[in-house]
Amino acid sequence: MSIAKRKLGVCVAITAVLVLANTGTIFAWLQDLGVIPFAQHIRSEYVTGTAIVVIVALLILLPGRAVWAISARRCPVCDCVMFRRGAYCAECGSRG
Repeated sequence: MSIAKRKLGVCVAITAVLVLANTGTIFAWLQDLGVIPFAQHIRSEYVTGTAIVVIVALLILLPGRAVWAISARRCPVCDCVMFRRGAYCAECGSRG
């Protein structure tokens, strides 16, 4: 294990302890700012059971690189990424 990973682990542990120790203070601060009532309003209005089921189904059914695959493709000649369908390749000039 490298020294950077150890330092990161120590920083994460210290942050976790500080957050857990001050949970009540953090919740009170969020309540004073109005974040918690706003989140409750959003949850009651927009996050219904149907929306959650649809989101979970999409996350399960869609492959991880689906968005990338829809918006980009590779040039058949030089294998660089082409972002528009039917566009000329910027690297080699071929039309893929």
